[in-house]
Amino acid sequence: MEWTKEDKQKLLSYRNTLDSDDIKLKQEIKEILLNRKDIIHVLNNKELEKADADVDDYFGINILPFFIISETQHNVQNYICFETNTERVSRYNESPIKRQQIIFYILCESKNCIDNETSLPRHDLLSALILDAFDYKILSCGRLHISQSKPSITDNNYVTRTLIFECDTDRNIVKTRNGVPQIINKELPIVEH
Repeated sequence: MEWTKEDKQKLLSYRNTLDSDDIKLKQEIKEILLNRKDIIHVLNNKELEKADADVDDYFGINILPFFIISETQHNVQNYICFETNTERVSRYNESPIKRQQIIFYILCESKNCIDNETSLPRHDLLSALILDAFDYKILSCGRLHISQSKPSITDNNYVTRTLIFECDTDRNIVKTRNGVPQIINKELPIVEH
């Protein structure tokens, strides 16, 4: 089977489609995080700072749209990982409402867990900056509010904080057909006679 340019374009179109709340929301989160120079600064990636890297270079290195980090680290690193989660509001009723969650995992390596400029724990400082960026802000899923902020450790190498933001929103009622998003919550099946 040959992979065509059209096939590649179809996959790339999922970056902008309204159908996948996870992809759409992660794109929004990525843009918010990368546009906060205070967050980029507190991540404290000395290599990227020395290279005068663009903020987009932090994505995939210090800002990850999933919760996994490499086992082997050559340099001290700090991370903001994020995921999205959806759950139905009620199991017993066909409500068009769902609870959307955005979960941030902030990991700061123990060798670099205190911010030198503020003398604050780096994971708490990043948490405060993320709260400032997301709490009570309106994204495509609705108005977010913090529902949990919990510190922990992963092992001897990282101190962490987990933040969970929630909002109630419509369940997926958008379906893209022929490149055009349509609301489908009232669509009836066509019955042929």
